[in-house]
Amino acid sequence: MATSLIIFFLYLLAVVYFSGFALSNSTMKTSMKEVFMYCGTLALIGCISEVAINSFCRFVFDMSLWTYQVTPIHHGDTSRFAFFQWALYGYHLYFVKKKIQSFNFKYEDYVFAFVLSVDALLLELFVNLSSNYFLNTFVFYYIPGDLGHYTTLFVFPFYLLGGAILNGIFKRFSNDPLFFGTLSFAIAFIFVFLN
Repeated sequence: MATSLIIFFLYLLAVVYFSGFALSNSTMKTSMKEVFMYCGTLALIGCISEVAINSFCRFVFDMSLWTYQVTPIHHGDTSRFAFFQWALYGYHLYFVKKKIQSFNFKYEDYVFAFVLSVDALLLELFVNLSSNYFLNTFVFYYIPGDLGHYTTLFVFPFYLLGGAILNGIFKRFSNDPLFFGTLSFAIAFIFVFLN
């Protein structure tokens, strides 16, 4: 499983890397400090939010929304692999945010939150379809079967709220991206690997 998981991660890394090229153009300047900050922030916020959201759903609805099938921790609410998966998503979101900024939308923060919500659902579908090929299992298995257990529309409001929250976090963290990127990665590492 370890070799398959490494190959799967390298595959996801290549896909996310090239999607960044597709989203960017020659006029976009890439700041590696900001990319690092986005990756660290998503590694932290993603893993902690998964545990918080699934705990909320169990408390309110008496059921989990998902369970991780690959390297699960925290009762299957997140996983060790999620640390890397969320960091990759941070890389992707950096380019999504830059692309949205290039259009100069009047309500850019709202557009970003909505795009993140739809994008996250599509990426979950992609990750689980790919993991079934590479790993013969879902990375995360959604309990509601509305979208074949690959993802679910029930997470859309959480992603929408998350997009709004991330807008504020990115604005504040951009004052010192190396510090906040490093801090986020460190806290996420402790949460995921030293539990």
